[in-house]
Amino acid sequence: MAKSSRGLIGYSYMTVGLFFFAVNGPVAKLALISGLESAQLSAFRIEGAFFCLLIAALFVSRQQLKFKKNEILPLVGYGFFGVAMTQFLYFVAIKRIEVGVALIIEYTAPIFVALYVRFVMKKEVSKRVWFSLFLALVGLSLITQVWTGSKLDPFGVLCAFGAAIALAIYFIGGEPLAAKRDPIALTTLSMGVGAIFWIIVQPWWTLPWSLLSKPVTLPHELGSIPLAIVIGYIIFFGTVMPFWLYFIAFKYLDSKKAAIFGLLEPVGASLVALFLLGESFIGIQILGGALVLIGVIFAETARK
Repeated sequence: MAKSSRGLIGYSYMTVGLFFFAVNGPVAKLALISGLESAQLSAFRIEGAFFCLLIAALFVSRQQLKFKKNEILPLVGYGFFGVAMTQFLYFVAIKRIEVGVALIIEYTAPIFVALYVRFVMKKEVSKRVWFSLFLALVGLSLITQVWTGSKLDPFGVLCAFGAAIALAIYFIGGEPLAAKRDPIALTTLSMGVGAIFWIIVQPWWTLPWSLLSKPVTLPHELGSIPLAIVIGYIIFFGTVMPFWLYFIAFKYLDSKKAAIFGLLEPVGASLVALFLLGESFIGIQILGGALVLIGVIFAETARK
């Protein structure tokens, strides 16, 4: 298959996954507004996603769920650091510093990926890519307006950088793992590690099951639905589908390109929030979105 065709397939899968991730942010915000704690929502999300994926994998990828002894450590490390810790550290960070600041720090992940490619894998990274990353980060700063009253709690900043490193591990580790295993099986195994982590941190019997029947008011006077339906959406469309699609994309895209393309996720989430939650953009935020888009296009079309 031609390289351009492989890239088109990879970007197609990742675009759909990115859309699901972008929509998931505002939907998750509805759940949090309704009374769920961040850790509780994460536990519902990861444990529920693992249960759904396990059922699917047992039907279509049963043999792929088997693994050798030498695969245990990479799978556990990837599931723990790349899947569970990415969102856990981010949630800890936003409790101590502003969401915008935490988001900017977390999305320095493509820089860590580029550094890994350059100095660990010993591959050349073009100056155009570095400049594109700079443009994208400036654009994200304009979107989130990080200069408005930031409180740089040291531990919060540390956790946000931890989330960035975990996100980089997600992209770097996903590429080789996806080359050896079926996407459904890989998503199931990595999510299983994350589920074990959340079972320990937030045991299922401590989750607020009584809240699931609580009505969640939808925007634009669309009425209300039970919180259980919102969580169900987050589990399937906000977790199972995008993670699965990203793992398919990793078969066609290298980790650097995938990480940079992922910078469009916060832009997409902002656009979804504009329509779903009634949040509005100001001129400088529109400029920021344009800079992110330009940065991603420049980076993805770089030859090296």
